[in-house]
Amino acid sequence: MDPSQARNPSALPDSSPQKQSELKLNAGIGIIGTVLSLFVTVVFFAVIDEPILGIVFAVVMVVSAVITLYVIGRMRRGAAEAAKSGTEAPAH
Repeated sequence: MDPSQARNPSALPDSSPQKQSELKLNAGIGIIGTVLSLFVTVVFFAVIDEPILGIVFAVVMVVSAVITLYVIGRMRRGAAEAAKSGTEAPAH
């Protein structure tokens, strides 16, 4: 197969159903990562009494939450764009 003919799913617009599905998966993974990082942060601060590691995981949690919120924003903008243009996007 010619590489120039290969399908590049990351190049799809956010309003396409395939990209909406990908963004939904990324948002779910980000939410799980944020919740797990929050849990580990609480464990390091409250149970193990290791503030340095607690701070490290708190930073990981904040970064994960910011990335997740960005992905959710892209997903919503893509769904709104799909609704505006008349193409169908999957329901949330």
